[in-house]
Amino acid sequence: MRVRPLNLLTFAELSVLAALAFLPLYHDEIRGQQSCRMITHIALMTIAAPVLAGWLRKQARSATELASMTSLPAATALQAALFIAWHSPPGLAMAGHGGDSIIMQATLFFSALWFWLTVFNQDGRHSWRAVVALLLTAKLFCLIAVLLTFAPRVLYVSGAMAPNPAMASDLADQQLAGLLMITACPLTYVLAAIVLIYRWFQSLCDSRSDVAQSALVSENVS
Repeated sequence: MRVRPLNLLTFAELSVLAALAFLPLYHDEIRGQQSCRMITHIALMTIAAPVLAGWLRKQARSATELASMTSLPAATALQAALFIAWHSPPGLAMAGHGGDSIIMQATLFFSALWFWLTVFNQDGRHSWRAVVALLLTAKLFCLIAVLLTFAPRVLYVSGAMAPNPAMASDLADQQLAGLLMITACPLTYVLAAIVLIYRWFQSLCDSRSDVAQSALVSENVS
């Protein structure tokens, strides 16, 4: 029986979502603003967006047309730019307000949805483009996660408060947000790259097998 890698990817995504759903029951630090925001990011960008993109690609022709092969660099750049902008100190200060927080989540979700649509649309010999985009995105997100995890002090402070290394609860909240992010990145982007590489190699093996069979048939006929 042939393993279906996309089903494995969907199972991994749903497993991450289930794990994140139970985290607030065991960690008091999860109640912090940064860790809660990170859970929302992970749920929208690395779980809901790829699952919805895979469904739309099967159901809607317009989604496939929107995610043409040439739009992958633009989708990758837009997602990275929005993520960095919203995670900068001015962006996080804006996201502290209710309306701006909704705009933040919406823009990140739709940019991630477009990104995953373009990734899933890279078939055949163009699969390497999606692999490169996934690995670059994973590297960027993991670098930000490492910064949040290993920073010696609180990097982002809301309101008019001044940075204070003694704010242990805020530092723990920041570190937990980084740990969540650095855990979700390999489980999503790197795993998706592995799945695409597997499909690419499988298609190459199938094409070579078809060529060999057709050559054998032509020799027998002749």
